[in-house]
Amino acid sequence: MPDPASRKRKYNIEFLCEGDIEAFPYKDKFEKMARKLLAEEGKEKDVNIVLCTDDFVRTMNRDYRGLDKVTDVLSFEWKNELGVEIPEDEAMLGEIYIAREQVRRQAPEYGNTFYAELKRVIVHGLLHLSGYDHIKAADRKVMRKRECEFLGLDPYKEKA
Repeated sequence: MPDPASRKRKYNIEFLCEGDIEAFPYKDKFEKMARKLLAEEGKEKDVNIVLCTDDFVRTMNRDYRGLDKVTDVLSFEWKNELGVEIPEDEAMLGEIYIAREQVRRQAPEYGNTFYAELKRVIVHGLLHLSGYDHIKAADRKVMRKRECEFLGLDPYKEKA
């Protein structure tokens, strides 16, 4: 009898680019990292990770969150609002939008290279899709601890 895990649908992690951004840097490394985190969180479903211009992310932040400013990363959980039944193993987890230049600007603030900061915001976005949040102080502490744990950082030495 085949192992039930072997029948599990392979999920996709797509790395996409918006606007004039031609390629998503380091995507092979980031895909392995994302798969590891999603497996640890029990959230092995399709995810789109989109590298965007600051203007694109600012517009999304304004339109969906009411905040007219650029931010480094936005995560949107996939919700079936059309009422169409989608089998659980085929449902998409969500999408992550990353403002490339904002990440580049803030990397020194966190003592990071562009690569390390891009990695951090991808992890941050994936944790949001996995159910973590940081609106309340207690939740922020839990999310930050998990982020640092996954990245191998000391949560007490890192900027919150």
